[in-house]
Amino acid sequence: MKFKETLINKNLPVHEQLAFCLLLTVIGGFFDAYTYVNCGGIFANAQTGNLIFVGVDLIEGKLSDVWHYLVPILSFILGVLVSKFIENKYKQLSIFKHIYMLLVTQVMALLFIFIEHSIFGIDIRPIVISFICAIQFDGFRKVNNLVFASVFCTGNLRSMTEHLYKYMFLKKKESKDPFFIYLIVVIVFLFGVVLGAASSKYYAHKAILVPIIIIIINLFFV
Repeated sequence: MKFKETLINKNLPVHEQLAFCLLLTVIGGFFDAYTYVNCGGIFANAQTGNLIFVGVDLIEGKLSDVWHYLVPILSFILGVLVSKFIENKYKQLSIFKHIYMLLVTQVMALLFIFIEHSIFGIDIRPIVISFICAIQFDGFRKVNNLVFASVFCTGNLRSMTEHLYKYMFLKKKESKDPFFIYLIVVIVFLFGVVLGAASSKYYAHKAILVPIIIIIINLFFV
């Protein structure tokens, strides 16, 4: 695998190139750590975790905590709906304009919660960030012709392990590059988590500037 050519494959649309997707992956890991540290243990991306908390709190009768975790789940659903609306409403747009619209939407939403992260005493950061993550998850689902997710890693881990098995035990050489691509994605996601946790610890709410900067960098790819 020639890493430079794999990182920026000019035969692929920009939103499927590894460099572009890795920046999204950093953001995906960052968001989960950011909301977990700053917003009372809520996950921005891992709605499975939030749903588990909802079930546990229902059993324990903690109804106020149920809403604490349920609202980000509903926001994630809304984000997917909005992403699909944009996809179908603006079919005439080129793929580059579509990507640009999704990225700008994310930047504007993050700038909004940077300026005002609480409304009527309600912390809107996990709501907005879950919405953003849904748009990112639905809008960017392939890297180097491989299915992937930038906002969580379970599927990426499964695919990485599958290709490792095919390469090591079935001797399928064509699985070597996919294995390393998924491995890089998983490592970068972990880096995003560490970055999110560290910046949240030292800069608290202001840490949200980090993903804003990363998304702006991605805009230059488009």
